[in-house]
Amino acid sequence: MRCPPGFVVRWLPVVLLCLCLPACTSLLQSRTERTLALARAHGLQSIVLHKGGFSLLALFKKTTSPTPLLVIYVEGDGVAWLDRSRLSPDPTPRDPLVLRLMVQDPNPAVGYLGRPCQYAEEGVHACPDRYWSSHRYAPEVVAAMGAAIDQMKEHLQSAEIGLVGYSGGGTVAALLAAERRDVRWLITIAANLDVAAWTRHHQVSPMPHSANPVDVADRLGPIPQWHFVGAEDERVPEVVLQSYLSHLPSPNAATLQRVSRMDHECCWEKAWPALLAQVPFRRE
Repeated sequence: MRCPPGFVVRWLPVVLLCLCLPACTSLLQSRTERTLALARAHGLQSIVLHKGGFSLLALFKKTTSPTPLLVIYVEGDGVAWLDRSRLSPDPTPRDPLVLRLMVQDPNPAVGYLGRPCQYAEEGVHACPDRYWSSHRYAPEVVAAMGAAIDQMKEHLQSAEIGLVGYSGGGTVAALLAAERRDVRWLITIAANLDVAAWTRHHQVSPMPHSANPVDVADRLGPIPQWHFVGAEDERVPEVVLQSYLSHLPSPNAATLQRVSRMDHECCWEKAWPALLAQVPFRRE
């Protein structure tokens, strides 16, 4: 059948609009909505935990029976700064990379924990911006996240935890591991584990109000740990991780794995199942 004259011209804009609607809807979604949509797509439960004056987003797999080990993925710093001189108005991650890593983890009990001021249900302006800048690894932050982990453990009836932290989430995970007695192992990805060395490297202001994992390295030494660093990561270069390792009580206390063709963000998601399978204590 031949279309009447002008049919294609008149209907083409409508067709293009219909084709564009899904993409436009995605663009209009907030960062929080995108993360929660991904969580729902993978059948995860979500809850906001109010600890230490912070609201922390927690996501986890549903379980029907107690699980001895709960693996918790700790979110990174998110969008802390727009550039070297402009603080971000909202630290919520633009890309739910850590959640996309978490959903690939084969452990029967696995959860995700956001950081203070991210996914702020009461509005990010109610959260002091120092908690995504100078105080992002402050003792009160670590304490609040530890309390959130306690509640997640109780909910899932787990006795021990494994910690996986990305970027600044790896820093927080290391600080948590140093404070707790229930951490079976620690894994980090592109983590600035020596905060002082990291700020010196980038020639930015030091962070005296934030804790530094190297200062508690003696307590971290006995914990099995594996640290991934991207060979092309300019944001957290290998020298920062090497500095952390030099503070551990034994040179064999941790493994540092340099991953080729990786920078700070690309392409951890695709490689994650294979990388995770290489960690020997992860399979115990």
